[in-house]
Amino acid sequence: MDLDGTLVFSEDVHRRAWQAFFDTWSVAVTNADYEQHYMGRRPSDVIAGVPGPWTGTDAAAALATMTAFTLEHADSVKVVPGAAALIQQLRVKYPISVVTSAGAQWAQHLLKDVLGVRDLIDVIITSDEITSGKPSPEGYLRACAALRARPEQCLAFEDSPSGIHALVAAGVRDIVGVTTTTAAADLTRAGARWTVPDLAPRHLQHIRSSIGAKTAARGSNDQEAEA
Repeated sequence: MDLDGTLVFSEDVHRRAWQAFFDTWSVAVTNADYEQHYMGRRPSDVIAGVPGPWTGTDAAAALATMTAFTLEHADSVKVVPGAAALIQQLRVKYPISVVTSAGAQWAQHLLKDVLGVRDLIDVIITSDEITSGKPSPEGYLRACAALRARPEQCLAFEDSPSGIHALVAAGVRDIVGVTTTTAAADLTRAGARWTVPDLAPRHLQHIRSSIGAKTAARGSNDQEAEA
């Protein structure tokens, strides 16, 4: 599952951090441009791939500045309703991975100090460990490999179109779009099978029922094949 925007309300923090970054370069970025080119992506990919006055400068220094802006506001992050409880419930039966466009320091802080679930996460893939960030499927493919899980048998949670595109490209079919940062229609268009406003149990019941029915049907087909 994703982290920022999916398990925690942190997009406002990232938006403020990006705005501080833009201000240092005297750049004006509209909300539409931000959503298309910056939101849900690794800062290193953006700095390297999105043209701006930072192009051709010291990318490491620019990234360090962006990271500092983000960590400055870390304490204002809030938990998405139901997020911690969902991880606790899922971990009883299933291994869990988190794939994030953020760096390791940010991910560890959120999972340990904000959500309190760090010990329940089996695999964490951060921006520091991959070559290409979302919408590349690399992060999710690495997570599946580490969990020894086939992508088509995984359940995923994402809040951004770029993250959902990454899941689809990785071969994940059961994708829950969390509408904390993006409209349901846009998440569905990107490939989400379901959309929910948050992770509270009442919003996930129909998903549990759908997956339960599919699992039962698969089990019946396996028995028929064995017979």
